[in-house]
Amino acid sequence: MTGTLRLWLASCFLMASIASAAVRTERMDENTSRDWVRHLVPLPKQIELAGQVLVPADQIVVVAEGESHALVSQAVKELVEAIGAEHSSAAAEKFTVKLRVGGPLAERLTVLPHADQAYTIGREEDGNGLLLVGGGPRGVYYAAKTLQQFIRAGRKGDTIALPAANIVDWPDMEDRGLWGGDSYNHLRWMSDRKLNYDEQIAHNGVDANKRPVINLGGGKRKIIDEGPTYGINPVPVVLHLEQLSGSGLFDAYPELRGKDGRAGSICYSNPLFVNILAEWLLLWRAEPGVREVDVWMAENLQGEKGCQCDDCRREDRNVLEARAIVAAWRKARETQPDLGIRILTSEETEKSNPRIFSELPTEVKIWYYHSLWTYNASEKPMIRPYLAELAARGRWVGVCPNLCANVGTWHPFTCPQFVHYRINEFVDKKLSGFIGYAVPRLAHVRFNTEAAAEWLWNAKGRSPREFAISYAVREGYAEPKLFADWVEAHGPVAWDIYGSDFPAGHQRDFPGKLAILLREGKVPNLGEELWEVYPLPWGDIKTPEQLADDVARADRAVKIAEQMQIPQYLHESRVTQGYIKALEALWTLKALVRNGMVSASDKLKATEAFAAYAAGLEQARTALADWEPTVGPAEEGVPPWVNKPRKLLETMIEEMNALARDLGCMAGG
Repeated sequence: MTGTLRLWLASCFLMASIASAAVRTERMDENTSRDWVRHLVPLPKQIELAGQVLVPADQIVVVAEGESHALVSQAVKELVEAIGAEHSSAAAEKFTVKLRVGGPLAERLTVLPHADQAYTIGREEDGNGLLLVGGGPRGVYYAAKTLQQFIRAGRKGDTIALPAANIVDWPDMEDRGLWGGDSYNHLRWMSDRKLNYDEQIAHNGVDANKRPVINLGGGKRKIIDEGPTYGINPVPVVLHLEQLSGSGLFDAYPELRGKDGRAGSICYSNPLFVNILAEWLLLWRAEPGVREVDVWMAENLQGEKGCQCDDCRREDRNVLEARAIVAAWRKARETQPDLGIRILTSEETEKSNPRIFSELPTEVKIWYYHSLWTYNASEKPMIRPYLAELAARGRWVGVCPNLCANVGTWHPFTCPQFVHYRINEFVDKKLSGFIGYAVPRLAHVRFNTEAAAEWLWNAKGRSPREFAISYAVREGYAEPKLFADWVEAHGPVAWDIYGSDFPAGHQRDFPGKLAILLREGKVPNLGEELWEVYPLPWGDIKTPEQLADDVARADRAVKIAEQMQIPQYLHESRVTQGYIKALEALWTLKALVRNGMVSASDKLKATEAFAAYAAGLEQARTALADWEPTVGPAEEGVPPWVNKPRKLLETMIEEMNALARDLGCMAGG
């Protein structure tokens, strides 16, 4: 574990001056200190422990010094709630927690990355309590978050044990957050883990009177109404610009329709669109707490052209689109000079990105998104060299990856190894922001999302195993180390499977349906990835030895899960085990099916392999249904999210059974 964890066993420096006889001090051995730190998420960069003090809750007071800030007031409120104490002036016999923005003690924070979010926790100057200092209001808020975690871990009835801690802490990445899903329902949960960003797709339209209108409907509105309270920046989204057909834009202004282009394309040579987009931006800036808007560039042109008018067809469509966004932003800034703008790329813009970025003003923040290259679980770098070079030169570049196994085909995926790998790449390449896609609901990917919060703040801190232990401690699992054993056995197997886009990739046209590929002798080799994009069925499984090791690991994970007796992980283990056994059977079949036939001498072995393939998928199919209820109650009126993968597996079983029958290799048939 990096980040400086030191134990001071010789003295309890913080408690030496506590006046009240009701306060007791205790020394702390190495095991106790390690237990304390496991209650923290994310792990602070620098933390020194020197024992612990036991204080009656009614003797703790929380006060904020200096100029009033909304986030500091919220920090006080949350600390008071955690302690159960009164917010009042500190008397001499009280244990005082003071919050302060800036000042001499904050000078050492000014040289740290993202200094406004940095903080220190240490003894109060007079030795009679704790002092929380932030480089800015958000830093104070994050100091309070860390102390709240200590308070909740140390509560013993009416007494609270607090560690004597010296902490200096700051984040690795500036913007850390989520978009979409139901993240808007978990803003406090996010802020407790020091996530600070949420964006949601908004309605941006034109009404019957040709007036630009905006709306953030339903629960999404919470990012504006509640997000700033918890230190989370609310950012509304203008949806991919080719998807504005239902907005009323073309009904009010048919002249904006792209000429001879794909439906939904816009004529960016007409300045009218710039005016409308500028109005949308200004309407959002008028919303409380909204300082930035994210405009998503076109995504689904599917190879078709944009507007083909005389002016548009002379230029790269994607460059024209980016210029229109920048022009609208500049126009809006004539009224609101502090308005910020972000753009999100897509697979449509990929080839044009270097030119687009060369034209963008440096104030424009870039979100990198590509539906194939950022929404996957493959164990390979995600950030293209041109993006890494841009970020290394100091340009603001962020990324929009998934935290689930597959977007659209939902599976359990408890895998800190995957999250650790992804985020360390982003931090190492000096990215400034992260908006994870935690879907279908945060509850389905809560472990991975918390792991993201951990390493976005402190990428070089805990190992995946250490994070798993700390997560188990915070969740109150009976045997945290056993849970970590399970994570180490299970995680790499799940990552190999979902990194190979199995089974979700079976729905794509490439490389094709597995039963057809098997019949035609076209099943890819281990480690093969079609066009560096389509890894089905085992692109992340490079050798027979790795495949065999995955099978053994999956078997071990099931046994550990049975020992843990936590249904969520037992069912997840059985999903993973079913998939890897199906892949093992498919590998056997690849060698047995030749020219659409199976030799007489191989019929028995092939029959067994076909049966094992179907049995593995059926095991996963059953376990998926058992798993989903364990992550939380179902949404009223919403079918189970696992219905889609279960239907897919049913189809895959039927297709392979049909091939087995045709080849005379159907058990009992």
